[in-house]
Amino acid sequence: MKKDIIKFGLLGMLALAGNAYAGNPERSGGAGVTQLNVNPYARSSGYGGTNTASVRGIEAFNLNIAGLAYSKKTEVVFSRMSYLQGAGVNINNFGFSQALGENGDGGVIGLGFASWDFGSIPITTFDNPNGTLPTFSPVVLNVGAAYAKKFSNSITGGFLLRIISEGLQDVKATGVAFDFGIQYQTSLNPKKQSNKIKKEDFRIGISMRNIGPDLTYSGPGLSFRSINAATGADRKAYFAGDKFNLPTLVNIGLGYDMRLDKSADTYFHRLTGSFNFNYNAFQSNVYGLGFEYAYKEMAMLRVAYNYTDDAQPFSKNMSDPQYLDPIYGLWTGVTFQLPISKNGTAMAIDYSYAPTRIFNGMHTLGIRLTVGGKKG
Repeated sequence: MKKDIIKFGLLGMLALAGNAYAGNPERSGGAGVTQLNVNPYARSSGYGGTNTASVRGIEAFNLNIAGLAYSKKTEVVFSRMSYLQGAGVNINNFGFSQALGENGDGGVIGLGFASWDFGSIPITTFDNPNGTLPTFSPVVLNVGAAYAKKFSNSITGGFLLRIISEGLQDVKATGVAFDFGIQYQTSLNPKKQSNKIKKEDFRIGISMRNIGPDLTYSGPGLSFRSINAATGADRKAYFAGDKFNLPTLVNIGLGYDMRLDKSADTYFHRLTGSFNFNYNAFQSNVYGLGFEYAYKEMAMLRVAYNYTDDAQPFSKNMSDPQYLDPIYGLWTGVTFQLPISKNGTAMAIDYSYAPTRIFNGMHTLGIRLTVGGKKG
């Protein structure tokens, strides 16, 4: 146990020491469609997004698409996030994956849908500031299609195409974004594993997300009517919307499973440590450290802490740079999973919580059905 913790710590320090990237906080606010960086899946969001190297199944859609290759037969996930609770904003999310061929030899395909619900917002104008006019609701919808495959027992890779649409009734921006990811797993202590249980305990993951062309708003809402008081000429003019970038980012993660069982022939208790480095082209670098404890892969507890490279970890000073972001600090999550049949079919309930500087945090509840796959 002590040696496992030491190894994980050394790996984390090596990753930190080898980091040569610099964030771009001066470009904050320079990208659009930043909802792409909000993870609506309950299991991985409870991990604080630190499990780039070990994410599995549908959860990989918003972290590292290579993990989709580990889906077994069929997986269906529905989740709902209360974003900045108290603001009246919710995210409804649905994911589906299907393995192709026997045992997924043909790879895995997946579909994901994320829709933001802002409720009804009163329309106000200069002449009607009290909101007595009709209401409106912004439309934000992301639809993703992905494919991932195991290239060997150790290496998986995948890519994702996401269609982006956001705007109002008369102004809209649409576009596409691509994700690419790879995961590698191996065993650091093969000699210590029993003949009955052999597990790959060390993982590395890298993903590039939100790569694509710039977007532009367009529509009749970017126009105005002008009547010349002298001549009576009636004209309609259009404003040209400026282009904006996608919130491109890179995730680099490490993960290590520590077995807590006294006997090498049992695998009841697992403690996984994860480290993640997030390079975002439009904000400061983000570092994350997370842990997940699992009992028989039926009950799981998660905790993670994320901080930026210009912030002080665990600081409570509101002037600290990390508080410029609405999300900070300690992330937590829990999963209860029950097997339904002997072939690996299981039902799970996931919950996660993230604190926020404003409002009352983010709460995510998810329901998952895995058919014919391994538990967990």
